[in-house]
Amino acid sequence: MTSKKTKVGRREQSRLIRAKALADIDPTDPSVNPPPGSVLANQSALAHNNTYGLLPRFYIDKVVVCRQCAKEEVWPAERQKWWYEVAKQSIFADAVLCRACRGEKKQKKVQQRRIHLDGLKKKHPQN
Repeated sequence: MTSKKTKVGRREQSRLIRAKALADIDPTDPSVNPPPGSVLANQSALAHNNTYGLLPRFYIDKVVVCRQCAKEEVWPAERQKWWYEVAKQSIFADAVLCRACRGEKKQKKVQQRRIHLDGLKKKHPQN
């Protein structure tokens, strides 16, 4: 029997291989058909991008190399759609950290904020 950790690792590895195979596809090219597994873009939700260039017609899984740990990770098409259309981020912004490094960074910020607030309570005990 295979452990859950092994199965997850194999699934991530196969998704990484598929994303590398799709890396040459240009989602802004009107002559390209969306490949299987891609997510169609909502052009009206991308209107906040003030660009003269073409906006993507669909999203495909992208390979991201983390700036901190240099680990390759897949940025799924579903998360890209949320990032660009719901969170309204720039279409030129890409993920630069893996999920683990983003989690560590977030935890560090929470810890620093807690320490700061504890220090303020000690400095001003009446508040």
